[in-house]
Amino acid sequence: MATPDRRPLVEAIRVAAKLAIEATSLRKVARAVGMSPMGLKHFVAGTHPYSATYRKLIAWYTVYQAEAGGFSVEVARGAMKVLTDGLPEPARGDAAAAVIDAVLAQHAKAGSRPPAWLATLRAEVE
Repeated sequence: MATPDRRPLVEAIRVAAKLAIEATSLRKVARAVGMSPMGLKHFVAGTHPYSATYRKLIAWYTVYQAEAGGFSVEVARGAMKVLTDGLPEPARGDAAAAVIDAVLAQHAKAGSRPPAWLATLRAEVE
């Protein structure tokens, strides 16, 4: 499995951070993310985050969007990165596929229709 392109997720997080800052303050959002206000300001302005900062931003974004009711494929990607954090890169795809397959199986068992983003996410890990 090729390394996934993280740019769409980074841009989605950047937009969410800008909106959160506009709604509250730079300091409040930085505190929620777990980073310095200047670091967040630079990220929102377009810098690329370091790996540790990227993990913090993903975790914040996932919670922020879930609380806002904004489940999308970007949020699901973020959640999957949180769930597979710590695994070596080659194992992340297998772990993500197993989690997605388990959720799809539960939808089938319950007779419910899975959200569209689930199929998109599953196709990405193949």
